[in-house]
Amino acid sequence: MHSDYKKLTRDSAVTAVPAPEYLYVPLAQHIGAPAKPLVAKGEHVRRGQLIGSTDAFVTANVHSPVSGEVVEQLRIRNPQGNYVEALKIKNDFQDELDPNLPHYAPPSELSTEELRDIIREIGLVGMGGAAFPTHVKVSPPRDKKVDTLILNAAECEPYLNADYRLLLEHPEEVVTGLRLLARAARAVWVVAAIEDNKKDVIAGLKASGIEEFARIAVLPSVYPTGAEKVLVKKTVGRQVPPSGLPLDVGVVVANVGTAYQLAVSVRTGLPLLERVVTVSGEFANPGNYLVRIGTLYQDVAGLPENYGQKDYRIVSGGPMMGFSVSALDIPVTKATSGLILLKARVFTEAGCIRCARCVDACPLGLLPYQDRGMEYCMECGLCAFVCPARRYLVQNARQYKMALRSKK
Repeated sequence: MHSDYKKLTRDSAVTAVPAPEYLYVPLAQHIGAPAKPLVAKGEHVRRGQLIGSTDAFVTANVHSPVSGEVVEQLRIRNPQGNYVEALKIKNDFQDELDPNLPHYAPPSELSTEELRDIIREIGLVGMGGAAFPTHVKVSPPRDKKVDTLILNAAECEPYLNADYRLLLEHPEEVVTGLRLLARAARAVWVVAAIEDNKKDVIAGLKASGIEEFARIAVLPSVYPTGAEKVLVKKTVGRQVPPSGLPLDVGVVVANVGTAYQLAVSVRTGLPLLERVVTVSGEFANPGNYLVRIGTLYQDVAGLPENYGQKDYRIVSGGPMMGFSVSALDIPVTKATSGLILLKARVFTEAGCIRCARCVDACPLGLLPYQDRGMEYCMECGLCAFVCPARRYLVQNARQYKMALRSKK
C-alpha cells in the first residue's frame, strides 16, 4: 500500500527549538545576489537587526536571529554542497530586540508600494525550497501583467508537514498574509490550491474568511502537484513555457510559509528570523519544529547516537527534491523545509534499458533517458524513482544545468 509517510509528524504541533550557543547565518540563502555584511567581528547585534544587504534588485536582506556577538565571517557549506559566506554569531540568550524595528500600519491600511517595501525590508523569500525573493515576484516588469496569485498549499512531498501545521494552527495569519500578497502583486484573482487530503485545513481557511477574496481549488493528492508549473496548469489551466516562469502567464505562486511570515512581520515588525522545519524519517525524533535561521542541522535533528555510521543518511528538504548531505555542520536557511533521516540504500547504476518509464513519469514531457530537454528539468525526481536501471537522472540534469550556467 502506498504511503507518503506524513503520518509520522502529521499530528505533531509546532514546537520551538531553543536557539543554540552559536548560529551561522549565510549571506546567500536565496536566489540572486548574495547580501554584503553590514557588521564586523566583535560587534554586538540584536535580534531582528539587519546584518546583510545589497543594492541589487534580485536579492534578500539578512537579519540576526538572536542577540549576541559577531564572532567572525567565514565560509560554510549550504545543502547544495556549495560554500557561501556566513556570519557566526555567539548567542547571549537575551533575545534583545533591535530598537530600530519598524511599526507598520494595520494590514488594511497598507498600500501596494508600502507592502512591496515591507516585503523587501523583512528579507522575505519563497519558503517552499526555491527561495526566490518575494519582492521580485510581486513587482513584475512593465511588460508582464500579473492577474492571478496562487497559494501553494499542496505540500505534496513525502514526509513534509511544515506547511500543513501552519495552515492548521495559524489559518488566520496565512489568510491575512495571502490577502497582503495579493495586494502587493495587484492580483485580480486569488486561488488557494490545496490537496484533497487536507479537509481539516480547508475548513479552517473557510472559517478564517478566505472565501471573501479567494477561491479554494481542491486538487488530487498526487506528487508533484506542488511543483509550480504543474500547479499553475492544474489550477488555472495555463501552460508555463519550458524555460519560463509563472510570471510569463500572468501568475505569481506563493508558499504557505511566505504568506504566514508576511502577516507576522506586519503585526510584530520582526523580519524573517525563523521557520518551521519537519524532522522525520526512520531514525529521527519526528516532529515539526520552529527553528532559528542559522541553527546547524546537528542542533536540530535529535540524531541517534550511531548516526555517524555509513548506514544512515540525512536529506535536506523532501526525499524527492531535497539534497542528501554528508555532514551536519550545515545551517538551517529560509528554504529549509525538512530534515529527513533515512537508512542508506546503496544501488548500483546500470545501463539504460530503453523502457521509457522515465518519459511516462515526467510531468513536463521531457526525455530523461536521452538527456534531452534537461535544461527545463524541475528536478522532481520521478524519473529516477521509476528507473529500473537506477540511473542518476536527476543528478545528471543538475550537472547539465550547472554547466549551462557556467557557460553563460
